Amino acid sequence: MNLFVLSELHPSNKYVGWSVSYDLEETLATTCNPTFIYPSANNKIKLSQGIEFPDDHLAFLRRYRHRIFKSWFEIENLPTLGKGCNVLLIIGLQPQFLLSMHALGPLLQKFDLRLGYVLDGFDPQHLDKAAASHLDHLFVMSAEIADAVDATGMVKTSFLPLAANVLRTGGKNQNRWIDIIAYGRGNLDLHRCLQTNFNQHQDGRVYFHSTFSRPEVDDHREHITLLSKLLDRSKLSLCFEASNIPRFMGYSPILYRWYEAWASGCTIVGKKPFGKGTAELMDWENSVIDIPDAESDWIPFFEDILNDSETLALNVQRNYRESLLRHDWRYRIRQIFETVGLESPETLNRGIAHLEETASGLATPLKIYA
Repeated sequence: MNLFVLSELHPSNKYVGWSVSYDLEETLATTCNPTFIYPSANNKIKLSQGIEFPDDHLAFLRRYRHRIFKSWFEIENLPTLGKGCNVLLIIGLQPQFLLSMHALGPLLQKFDLRLGYVLDGFDPQHLDKAAASHLDHLFVMSAEIADAVDATGMVKTSFLPLAANVLRTGGKNQNRWIDIIAYGRGNLDLHRCLQTNFNQHQDGRVYFHSTFSRPEVDDHREHITLLSKLLDRSKLSLCFEASNIPRFMGYSPILYRWYEAWASGCTIVGKKPFGKGTAELMDWENSVIDIPDAESDWIPFFEDILNDSETLALNVQRNYRESLLRHDWRYRIRQIFETVGLESPETLNRGIAHLEETASGLATPLKIYA
């Protein structure tokens, strides 16, 4: 099998949300020996050789450009297909990126299988037939969205949860000097409460949180490495379910930050996701601890958890072990191959065996140090 990955993670994309794609690509690179293809966005409509217009100048064409001209993206150097089965896997945050397949031109039809994986929530109505009709199978990160897309009959669609590259994390780290970590979307009232009570000079607690609003990073590798080290040294990670975010359509899937927190051994505190299939993915003790609704209960609640070092140590071990056994990207990649009837590469099988072997060695409870 020759795997070609058409990825949205172009070097010019600095949006922090692409961290999930970076993590997946890192795992694919070490398990499947893929050829990565990074199309760039094309903001011009090309009518013919030498005749093109900025799409914002032709509003009536902009709406239909992907159907008529198929020029949302462009690829500088087309890949060469190999002998045997050639598989195209398109990975993006939103379904619009699936249209990048048309930048391959006639080469698109030469692949034996064309698969898509959308890593974020979206309105199923935004999935364009110009993309869906060329796919053999689509994977999405929400069970409800998978059902809705599958019901349209445009393309066979399966639920594929997100995951983390658990072998890269330090989930059994004992030196956890950050009491609470929070980043990205959260609860503003809770943030103010924790900032007031835990982040004053006279207080011994450490509440680490984002202090910026622009969702861009200078370097994805640096950002992910630093965040991973911070999570490895954190006792609690704040995570909240996402049904109130418009792109999730009222659904409540498990987001990437849950998986990276579990893989790092953090105790997750916040509000549990309640979407279809989520309960089975986090069915171990203390996988998520819901905060009280009353603000007056918040500080005593956090103090009780942080003072219980024995429970924190057990949570580290459980979360890390469950991540090793079922929430590593290697399991998701294998699920993709199994779904479409492909054999997994031996390097992928060895990686999964290593995950299971590492988990079997976690027999002794850990001890958490402040």
